[in-house]
Amino acid sequence: MTFYFARGKGIIFTFSEQFAHTAADRGTYGPAWMRIDLSRAESHNGSMYCDAHIHLVDLEEREHSFASTPLPFPWRAAVVTHAHAEFTRSEALRRLLPPTIAGFGIHPQNPDMRNAAFLSSLCAARGISFIGEAGFDFFGDSAITTREPDAARIQTEAFLFQVRLAASAGLPLVVHARKATDMLMGYGRELAAVPAVIFHCWPGRLEEARMFLKKGINAYFSFGTPILRDSRHAIESLRGIPCSRILSETDAPWQPPHGSPWSRREDIIAVVDKMAKVLEMSSSALLPVLEQNFVDAYLLHGMNRDSASCAGSETQEDSAHNAERV
Repeated sequence: MTFYFARGKGIIFTFSEQFAHTAADRGTYGPAWMRIDLSRAESHNGSMYCDAHIHLVDLEEREHSFASTPLPFPWRAAVVTHAHAEFTRSEALRRLLPPTIAGFGIHPQNPDMRNAAFLSSLCAARGISFIGEAGFDFFGDSAITTREPDAARIQTEAFLFQVRLAASAGLPLVVHARKATDMLMGYGRELAAVPAVIFHCWPGRLEEARMFLKKGINAYFSFGTPILRDSRHAIESLRGIPCSRILSETDAPWQPPHGSPWSRREDIIAVVDKMAKVLEMSSSALLPVLEQNFVDAYLLHGMNRDSASCAGSETQEDSAHNAERV
């Protein structure tokens, strides 16, 4: 038997009768690693939790009924896919969920250019809202993720194809980078031609983020579960990047929080809470900023993308840069 969250009735949704809890349990449910204090989402003040990066098909493989289990808080997401069959299944899952946006990309861990024609067809038909994730990955010991010339050449071909397609199609580009920020720096001119660039689970340093902005790139930097592990670079970057340039994500089911076998949609609450703590502001104050940034980064309407800001988060140099780019 499945229970669903009913506001005011003290019922918290769960997957089975075995894990049912009441409000007396402080809004938690499931086995220990799944217990999330959903009461923290009560103070969203009408703003949405925005997940800038999620993989629905991979999540379904681990959490079979997630798409039919409603979340007890407003939510939207950017959904990433990398193969034709995955895209088809992901679209079916998206129809079961609150409004999301779809993307497709040639991932650097599998830079198979046989997907290029399908990606181009999706762009031509306006079947996706963004391209990605694209980029470079030199973390690991597989043949394609080494710094060997052949691997770098193959990844570069896939990356530049997608950068140029995003520029010509007028679509945002989601970038994946592991041990590859230096490679991306070399393509500043190409990235500046893309209407918006979202650095998924930003892996770099604050100074590197500022360098991308100085190159004239309309860049956004997304923070996910690594910040829950107190990643030094993530915290440094979050504190120094203008608040009009930050996003929140889970990368579900990948990059799970400590003690969890996979990450879940609900983990966006902990991510936002930690971001707010780092920025020394309340989650309820940060949520509308992140929502506005999601709209701006993914070009969902023409609102001024620098209108949302966090007090004291921008240096004088960053403020001047933002003023020049409006």
